[in-house]
Amino acid sequence: MARIAVIGLWHLGCVVSAGLAHLRHKVAAMDFDPAVVHRLQQGVPPVFEPGLAELIGQQVLAGVLSFHLRAEEVLAGAEYVLITFDTPVDENDQSDLAPLYAAVDAIAAQASGPVHVVVMSQVPVGTCQRLAERLRALAPRLRFALLCQPENLRLGEALRAFLQPDVIVVGAADPAAAENLLRLYEGVDAPRLVMSWQSAEMAKHALNAFLATSVSFANELADLAAAAGADVRDVMRVLRLDRRIGPQAFLSPGPGFSGGTLARDLQTLRLLGERLGRPTPQLDATLAVNAARLPVLVSQLRQLCSDLRGARVGLLGLTYKAGTNTLRRSHALALARLLRQEGSEVRAYDPQVQTPQAETDGIALFPDPYAMADGADALVLATPWPEFKSLDLTRLASRMRKRALLDAHNCLDEQAARKAGFHYGGVGIPEEVQVQVGAE
Repeated sequence: MARIAVIGLWHLGCVVSAGLAHLRHKVAAMDFDPAVVHRLQQGVPPVFEPGLAELIGQQVLAGVLSFHLRAEEVLAGAEYVLITFDTPVDENDQSDLAPLYAAVDAIAAQASGPVHVVVMSQVPVGTCQRLAERLRALAPRLRFALLCQPENLRLGEALRAFLQPDVIVVGAADPAAAENLLRLYEGVDAPRLVMSWQSAEMAKHALNAFLATSVSFANELADLAAAAGADVRDVMRVLRLDRRIGPQAFLSPGPGFSGGTLARDLQTLRLLGERLGRPTPQLDATLAVNAARLPVLVSQLRQLCSDLRGARVGLLGLTYKAGTNTLRRSHALALARLLRQEGSEVRAYDPQVQTPQAETDGIALFPDPYAMADGADALVLATPWPEFKSLDLTRLASRMRKRALLDAHNCLDEQAARKAGFHYGGVGIPEEVQVQVGAE
């Protein structure tokens, strides 16, 4: 059983703390925000994640997980210190590393060593080098090894991703320190890759940039398919059955990528290219395609409704993605802002957003989707919560004034929607194909 300190308790830190305690380590975790710590001491994580509150409660009860307000309480005697802030992103998708520097300052002031300092937060290439230099300058007598273990969690399935990862990546200047870190994950069945700090940092950027590129590719193809009379759903089936691409490929047309994570890594690589004098036309194009997605959806909804001015539009889902209560950079909220600019009245239902928040200003929230549909002219499936697939579409349609339905994720049963009386629109599906399918 290793003694582990965790600094930073938002989504990443909570999952890592609970996960490592589950792997039979002694974990003491802290955050600089007292409100976050107090809530966790009461068993309430700051972000909803399926199974997380239950796992935290189990590990606290077992005496292997605790939450603290002061760095000295978690750093005393720690063999490993994990920096796990969900790196803040500004409006230009650039990382704010201030919390990480604050964590390094706390380690320099309180750690007694020898200690492994593990950076799990998403950081630009070169950050680990700078953090190691800072720690060495602030605490010249501290014996430490700094490692980079880039997180690869996914909101809504983070516990599985942590306990059953596709790969464990460790960036290190000292291979022996990397082997020590990997011992924390004994019993976890996954490939292990050890590389330099820079390679580990770059690998995380590359992974997210590839996923973002796949999303933009699928969306650009969807627009072409609809214009050419092809059905993008059939096209994507072909791609996923090709072993060079695979069934799990990020090829689902929709509103594009959001939440800040993918855009952050794209911008990080673009800024790296600017600094090194290397053009990044592929990354530039990925961002440009993504930026155009919501206006395309607004235009499609306008066609379904005839006119958005004065229209009452209901959003099915508000969160950044299904499986979380996070509204940060949600496409649904951005779409709501565009609709209000068009003169629409916007209302919404989301299973994880039941009370008004600052981000939901101007959006009327409803306790269930059927109440939200009362008197509505149009519905937009904005967040693909699994429970939306089992909605009673006939009941929804019967409560509406008009019956436009934009399925922004192509996850509803199109024929069932048409049978219920909806004027259905999907993404990448030409109007003539939709009419023919609905008539069958």
